[in-house]
Amino acid sequence: MKKTLKTLASAALILTLAGCSSSSESAKTDSTPKNSVNPHGYEIVPVEAANLPLNLPDLDIAAINGNYALEAKLNETNPAIAIEEFDAETSVRRTNYLAVKEGNEDTDKTKALVAAITSEEVKKYIEDTYKGAVITSFIDADGKPVSGGEIPQAGDDKVITVGATLVPHAEILNNIIKPTLAQYGWELKVMEFSDYVLPNTSLEEGELDANYFQTLGYLNGQNSERGLHLVASVGVHIEPMGIYSKKITDLKDLADGASIGVPNDTDNYGRAIDFLNAIGLLNGAPIEPENIGTINN
Repeated sequence: MKKTLKTLASAALILTLAGCSSSSESAKTDSTPKNSVNPHGYEIVPVEAANLPLNLPDLDIAAINGNYALEAKLNETNPAIAIEEFDAETSVRRTNYLAVKEGNEDTDKTKALVAAITSEEVKKYIEDTYKGAVITSFIDADGKPVSGGEIPQAGDDKVITVGATLVPHAEILNNIIKPTLAQYGWELKVMEFSDYVLPNTSLEEGELDANYFQTLGYLNGQNSERGLHLVASVGVHIEPMGIYSKKITDLKDLADGASIGVPNDTDNYGRAIDFLNAIGLLNGAPIEPENIGTINN
């Protein structure tokens, strides 16, 4: 099975990552000399990002995006053994934000949502439930920290409707935010979406009071492309890339020549290689997909 996976991954490289080396150039043998960027002779195996959890049994470890790890419930069965870390700049870029329509930043509904969603209760719920597949950020659009404040009491207009994708956004809203807001007279209604367009157009058209599912870059892109007028109210969490395995529980146990699965799309491939460099599995390896031969050499 491992040989089949290797062949398929190499084929995917040829199709999706222009300029990458062939499988024969990437394949390793015990006699292959180690190189400076890959001193332990690891085999980097690019796989479609969504399929990495499915292929995890045939790999020694894999760098998997948080959203796919959550969908596969790896946080429950095989928690991450290493988690991507972020500086101020990358935190802003990777954070999922609560968004509202321009002009509604200071309404009582928005204030209630922001205070509830940046509370210690939410932080604890995320830590206990997702076990590293989700981490809190609690920042504004400039990367400045935001802490939970006072939740205003509801008035006559007490229903707050928020659009969200299911995991983890709707789960957080339903399991923590809804009962918290109810203590102050608010009624939270969560509308679940399976796509990334309707939550924004619905917010623009006034069908929602807020939505919670997207990064700042995606929000700004949607505003530009669709003529929307949405603003990021508060950043709640990041779904970091993690190192997952069904064979080891500590990176110290990773053998020389082990196979490491990474996403095969250009952006996430580079993100994964950068992550592997940061945790010391690779040593200054180039993040461009066309340079994979420098690593698998």
